[in-house]
Amino acid sequence: MTQSTVIKQRNHWYWPGFKSQARWLEQIEQHACTLLGLAPPSSQDEQLAPVVLAHASDRSEQTLGLDLVQRLLSGRLGCPQSALGLFGAGVLYLLTNKAEAGVHIGWDETSDIAGLASRLEQNAADPVDAARAGAFVRFLLDTYGVDGTLAFARGMTKDSDLDDVALQATGKSLPMLVLQWSESLSREQPVKGLWPFILWTIGLLRPYRFFCTLLVIGILIQTAYATLMPIWLNELFDDGITAHSASVIWRTLAYLVGGFLVTSAAGVTIDFSVSTLGPRVLNDVRTRVFDKLLALSARSLNHFKSGDLVSMFSADMQLLENAIVRAVPGMVSKAFLMLGSLITAFILDWRMAVATISLLAIAFWLPRQVGRLAVRAAYARKVEDGKLAGFIKESVLLLPLIRTLDIGGHRRGQFDEHTDEVYKASYKQYLMGELTGRVTVFAISAAQLGIIGLGAVLSLNGTVSGGVVVAYIGLLLALGGSAGAIAALLSPAIQAVGSWQRINTVLAQPDETSAEGVGTAFQGPIKRIAFDDVSFSYNGDRINLQDVTLEATAPIRIALVGPSGSGKSTIINLLSRNYDALTGRVMFNDMDIRDIDNQSLHALMAVVNQDTTLFEGSIAYNIRIGRLDASDDEIEQAAQAAEIHSFITSLPSGYKTNVGEGGKLLSGGQRQRVVIARALLRNPQILLLDEATSALDAEAEAAINSTLSKISADRTLFSVTHRLASCPDMDLICVFKDGRLVEYGKHNQLVRNEGVYAGMWEKQADISISNAGQDVDISVDRLRKIPLFASVPQHDLERVRSMLRVEEVDANTVLIQEGTTTGRFYIIARGSVESSVRLEDGTTLLMEVLEVGDFLGEFALLEEIPNPTTCRTRHPCLLLSLSRQDLRHIADLSRSSNQQTDLEKEIAATLDRRLDAKLDEVIGRRLAMRKAASSAAPGGASPN
Repeated sequence: MTQSTVIKQRNHWYWPGFKSQARWLEQIEQHACTLLGLAPPSSQDEQLAPVVLAHASDRSEQTLGLDLVQRLLSGRLGCPQSALGLFGAGVLYLLTNKAEAGVHIGWDETSDIAGLASRLEQNAADPVDAARAGAFVRFLLDTYGVDGTLAFARGMTKDSDLDDVALQATGKSLPMLVLQWSESLSREQPVKGLWPFILWTIGLLRPYRFFCTLLVIGILIQTAYATLMPIWLNELFDDGITAHSASVIWRTLAYLVGGFLVTSAAGVTIDFSVSTLGPRVLNDVRTRVFDKLLALSARSLNHFKSGDLVSMFSADMQLLENAIVRAVPGMVSKAFLMLGSLITAFILDWRMAVATISLLAIAFWLPRQVGRLAVRAAYARKVEDGKLAGFIKESVLLLPLIRTLDIGGHRRGQFDEHTDEVYKASYKQYLMGELTGRVTVFAISAAQLGIIGLGAVLSLNGTVSGGVVVAYIGLLLALGGSAGAIAALLSPAIQAVGSWQRINTVLAQPDETSAEGVGTAFQGPIKRIAFDDVSFSYNGDRINLQDVTLEATAPIRIALVGPSGSGKSTIINLLSRNYDALTGRVMFNDMDIRDIDNQSLHALMAVVNQDTTLFEGSIAYNIRIGRLDASDDEIEQAAQAAEIHSFITSLPSGYKTNVGEGGKLLSGGQRQRVVIARALLRNPQILLLDEATSALDAEAEAAINSTLSKISADRTLFSVTHRLASCPDMDLICVFKDGRLVEYGKHNQLVRNEGVYAGMWEKQADISISNAGQDVDISVDRLRKIPLFASVPQHDLERVRSMLRVEEVDANTVLIQEGTTTGRFYIIARGSVESSVRLEDGTTLLMEVLEVGDFLGEFALLEEIPNPTTCRTRHPCLLLSLSRQDLRHIADLSRSSNQQTDLEKEIAATLDRRLDAKLDEVIGRRLAMRKAASSAAPGGASPN
């Protein structure tokens, strides 16, 4: 039995299910041994349960279980005393708590492991601390196995530092480990039932007291009428019709008619109140969700798909509105009517009332059990709807790529899988919802028949009068009608619970730590910017920045360069506080930016990145949102500085021109200039450029770079770039590799150092782009450094250089398709290309990112040799290309080896070596992924 199996099976055995402490402790010991990789005790002498019981002294079963687990950890596993509290409580919690009944641990409750361990070492665990310990132990077992978990526990000696313990046991620092743990926890809230949803709805209604008062008055009037009507019917039958008393008959009829009219007016009041309250409450919910989205940190927001968030404001809100306007008020009203009817039942006859309450209790117990399943089914349906919405949105956005890669059939298969899951979830949701109502009606009807039968028997015995029986029949009709109405309203209410659950998951997330109003306003100009031993990780699985220390005097122009994934953009994210450093500090002057209030911090800087998406609206609006109080003159000045004013004034509507959805009515270069104008309107002290021109064509890039050079002259500039042509003019160049700052200095100094920067510069320096991207050239010396051309004679290499064709391609263009034997050889002059392979499950695995100076497609020069990878442009690219036919002018690789020249043999051998190396890399990565998937599967079994 594996550790995962034990954790899953803990739902089936916990204290209340056992007859004796001895038996329970034996089960605890047996399963704890399996969980921790120990062999169960082979004899009674080895068992710890009898020893623990011998020292029981009327202790609770929880204390006994903790004692046993701690003895097991210390005696058989060698864990120190200081680890027993944390791991003892954690293991016991895993073994004795149902997953669905346990305390929910949110990802924001994962900090302060040291404090948790200290509390558990000194005192008995309270439910929340025990749950946190259980979640932490589960995370260690799932992620690092028994060996890693026990290494952590054994390392917790009395004076040990938990950061060192974590590093030695898992290879990660404690902050990294805590981040990894928090990222592994579900952001979803525990599934709740219908009653919490009704209470939440009532809480939303509290601010609208006037309309709530009208609603309550209307419901009370209807309840009073329903309560009095059976009494009036009893009086009409016994004292009027049976006694032939006209006055009683007319008086009672007057009561009934008057009550009917008053109740009708009350019904209109209820409709008016509900129709007003529903939309107002829904607007409050929409506002709360939107405010929460604005307040969420980037890390929190990454856990929600955009399709899910959009559907919350459409489908989910529609279901909530239906429940709040119709279902909840209707159910509350009918519940009051049923309560009033029960009061009347006691007034008429207490014996029949007791029978009524007893039968109704049974009648409502049955649908409650089905209702729990219905609530879970409704939530599961909303989850599947969100997945489908996200998949469709992704498909629409990536439709050109889907067509280029010719994976329409693959995406259709995935779509069919999604729709199949939606069908299953919908079927279960509707079935459970309808069954809940059906069981309710059936149970109520059965109760009615039982009560009518009892009334008939009591009437025959003379215990009750015929009028009471007649009144009870009317009473039962009212009860049955109310119960039927509640049953009909249960289905939409249960569907709304699933929507509320998803919305509540978002609302339960903590706000961004740098919320407005928290912190100190920043005063004066920025004179110093420093990174003080900064480390950072996005999800805890790997380090994205490690021990970065840097100090610069402002204003200064800094270039951030390095291979893809080296940490350059992370620097921008930390400076703008999209994320906070895991360890270390980012300083402006002598102030940690986490101590600066949000509004003050953002006023210091502006960000221009490669995403040129604009807000739908006018050009003036898109510039003005940089500073909403800006005047029209200031907007024009910013546009002039961004060198787009003349273009705007040439448009028929000028600054009032609508840019369309996302800005699609403007070109990429025009959108980028609008973004630059918006940034300049803020008059920032720091300008952050994150690949600001990578999404533009070469001509637009040249023009934008010229503008950026002018506007950054007197500002602090951080510029992330793959193109090094602008680096010689920078005051400081910071070179990153694998998350570390490996070099920094000026251009000439870094070139002399012959390090990472020098290698990047060497690849790019011999490739020149001029005439706004129209002319691209590469030196012969640079060609010779490509292994394919290393042995080509000088005159032939000149011919190859002259045959290279310049190609300008858009982003997301497939240059080489895996498995095909066609294509061209490419040298990247601008942009970047990603190389990937297709896995057995249809997904793709990124192999590498190729940048300026790199080459690809060499295997397309060989006939009948399939390309091992797919190469796709990530950004607009300028490429130098060579075809197989072009290469034949100097080397024909299609001839047999005994016919080839020495040059042809050398080129063919080089290609063979590179193909073998590439295939080895592909196979190695695929095997590594399969091994990782196998180890992640329960029990280490290979996934199907």
